[in-house]
Amino acid sequence: MENEINNSVTEPIEGQPDQESKMYTQEEVDSLLQKEADRRVTEALKKVEKKKEAAVAEAKKLAQMDAQQRYEYELQQREKAIEDKERELMLAENKNEAGRILSEKGISLELVDFVVAESADDMYANIQKLEKAFKNSVKAEVERRMSSSVPKKNLPLDTTITREGFAKMT
Repeated sequence: MENEINNSVTEPIEGQPDQESKMYTQEEVDSLLQKEADRRVTEALKKVEKKKEAAVAEAKKLAQMDAQQRYEYELQQREKAIEDKERELMLAENKNEAGRILSEKGISLELVDFVVAESADDMYANIQKLEKAFKNSVKAEVERRMSSSVPKKNLPLDTTITREGFAKMT
């Protein structure tokens, strides 16, 4: 009995923070951890298997080609890789430019991923939409806060308070 109490772990159940917590024994915790580890290993093995199958299929495809076809295929693969790298470079440059424009407009750089696009025109249009929505939401929030808490009584700003005046205050 005492061993069971020492080996139990108290954890709140996710999604129910204010309800009773469930007690797990060390064996249950170990079992849950082992199941999660097994699931992750299985997923990783499936990914490796898919990559291996793709590589084998690629090798079979290349083996069936003659020298000219293999050369053309490899050339196409290289051109595709170059296009992908160019697209990545263009997106990085656009992200940098979008960050510069957002900082000039006073908008947080954390929002740069929402406006980056492949073409400069699309990106600029996204920035304009974001700026308009951002300013409208800030304006609405400022108006809401300004209207909700109006001071009840203002003290005159240019008068000084004397001891007698202070004593009369509630």
